[in-house]
Amino acid sequence: MGDTHHDPIDHCRTTQPHAGITMKDNFFWPGFILLAVALLGAVSTVAAAAYHHYEWLATTGLITALATVAAVLWFMSERRRVLRIEQRWQAAGPDSRSGERTGSTSAE
Repeated sequence: MGDTHHDPIDHCRTTQPHAGITMKDNFFWPGFILLAVALLGAVSTVAAAAYHHYEWLATTGLITALATVAAVLWFMSERRRVLRIEQRWQAAGPDSRSGERTGSTSAE
């Protein structure tokens, strides 16, 4: 698909234009990294509690909470950006939609 930063939506090859968008659009990846940090923070919190290192509970719990909130906000803002791109594309009309078939065939 090439560079999908400007328009990550697949307009012409599928009936579900957002299918696989998290893999096509690289701007989703920071959210996944934040989710991984949140997961590691949760594991660290459980391990600190299991080994009776209560001095680390607040720190690891705070890291988990902040990473989770940041990941959710990142996904929400990126999803909103993609929907704005799709709305602009739809508002442009059928004349400017490149790559979409109009149904007409060439004369032989």
